[in-house]
Amino acid sequence: MTKFLGGLNCTLRKLLFGAISTRPIPQHIAFIMDGNRRFAKKWKLTEDGGHKAGFLALMLVLKYCCEIGVKYVTVYAFSLDNFNRRPDEVQYVMELMQEKKLV
Repeated sequence: MTKFLGGLNCTLRKLLFGAISTRPIPQHIAFIMDGNRRFAKKWKLTEDGGHKAGFLALMLVLKYCCEIGVKYVTVYAFSLDNFNRRPDEVQYVMELMQEKKLV
């Protein structure tokens, strides 16, 4: 998993910096989190592992946004429909958000 996240880190950084390096830095960027469970299934992780990977990727992207001078970021990470999922899955995602809020 560590090797994968290291590769993801490098890929995200290249994509973000490559996409905006030839243009003015945007003041606001929005992200829609989607596909954590599909990601987990593809990589044979638990659903919790997929959510954790998604949040780690988000933290990296937010760090890069800060580094390049993006002033505002909007993240759509949990819809009302997501509350229809299993209570333990909803609880885990809420705990992840709380954990990251405290960092």
